[in-house]
Amino acid sequence: MARRDLSKVDASDNASSELEYVIRRQVRVAEPVVPSVAAGVAMRQERIAKTVSNRDVTRVLFISRNSELLNPAQQTLDGYIDISELFDEVHILILRQGIPPKNPVLRVSHNVWIYTASAKAWWATPFSGIQMAKNQLEFASGFRPDLIVARDPFESAVVALKLAKKYKKPTQLHVLEDFSTSEFVQRSKHNFWRLFLPFFTLPRFSSVRTLTGTIQAVIQKKFIVKDVDTLPRYQDYEGLIDLKTELDLKEKYRPLIFFILYIGKLDDKSSLNRVMDASHWLLRNPRVGLIVLGDGPRKGIFVERSKLLGIEKQVVFETRAKDPIPYLKSANILVVSDTTPDSEELVLKGAAAGIPMIMSRTEKREDTFVDGESAFLCEQTDTDSFTVRINDLLNDVGLRRQFTLNTQDIIREKFHSDPSEYRSAYRTSIEQAFFTDIEESEEEFKAEEA
Repeated sequence: MARRDLSKVDASDNASSELEYVIRRQVRVAEPVVPSVAAGVAMRQERIAKTVSNRDVTRVLFISRNSELLNPAQQTLDGYIDISELFDEVHILILRQGIPPKNPVLRVSHNVWIYTASAKAWWATPFSGIQMAKNQLEFASGFRPDLIVARDPFESAVVALKLAKKYKKPTQLHVLEDFSTSEFVQRSKHNFWRLFLPFFTLPRFSSVRTLTGTIQAVIQKKFIVKDVDTLPRYQDYEGLIDLKTELDLKEKYRPLIFFILYIGKLDDKSSLNRVMDASHWLLRNPRVGLIVLGDGPRKGIFVERSKLLGIEKQVVFETRAKDPIPYLKSANILVVSDTTPDSEELVLKGAAAGIPMIMSRTEKREDTFVDGESAFLCEQTDTDSFTVRINDLLNDVGLRRQFTLNTQDIIREKFHSDPSEYRSAYRTSIEQAFFTDIEESEEEFKAEEA
């Protein structure tokens, strides 16, 4: 290795050059191969198709309060894509309240670095974040990242705006939760004070991405943002639309001919009791049955409840079935009264399988389905509403057929099912901040000339 006279060379410039060398040394160019594997597996393999960019290297700094990104096994923004596959160089700055970690800087992949900035008070974390970025990412040649992305409109956004102003870098803001709801305030004792920050931060971003269309509508109603859009979404359930199964519930559970389906863990979070209460009058019909797919510590309590309601002969607890898909394909109605993360995935599987659904209202479901057109959305605690809607679907074959067609169209149109296309769309959506920044600079230049 060549010797360097550090008295004549800026040490930070030397460090920047070495970092560039390490990254470029580990990049390998290979011929693209299209794998013949399932989409879920392909998502975690080598990128199928690489997008040609007009930039030689894209370096991105993500700023977040989400400590889940500290997972050394995989860093993902959406639950599917490994962040190392999106850009040539990724820096993740985590803002965390608490004592400083022993190793605040970690290199978790050949092109991914994680920095943890801590402070005793939540409101002080932006100061720690700015200092961490200055110490780790500022070199003699300038600020290392080309693009700064804040993953919330609160502390992360404050840090992003300060760094962007100092280093003259384009920014993008990601809004992943609806801060206008009462539920947001209840999630953290500090969220009441956080509510004031978006009115300061959001108008200062020219490029904003949201998790759902509902959040996008809230932002467009309250703020004027030049470039606002919903982040691309991925699901690998499109193959369920044309999938054929051999299960025939009518044959398996004679003499029942109409089946209401509930799927979920029978634990403290289960709302199966609400489904039973909503459907017990209909279950007095000897031809109508409720199939419960799941097991858990509260199963005995639900069995006793079915006896108290006088519907024990109509309720089937199926605990041995491992695959819910055949049941989604064969049952007549799916009732999703839970609002857990697993239930959010369940409604997408149900939509692809084509089963008419009645579900508790959540933000994600409102963003995906239209009440009365592709599904019935009810308030979670409104048992009477569930009763009415179950009765509606039971007696209307045409409406059930309409729901089936509409939900499967949603799966085809709203979600990316090809891993390669999804990666490209997600990356392009973030890199749009470069072009928005250029457009703003040109507008400012024209304004100055005028």
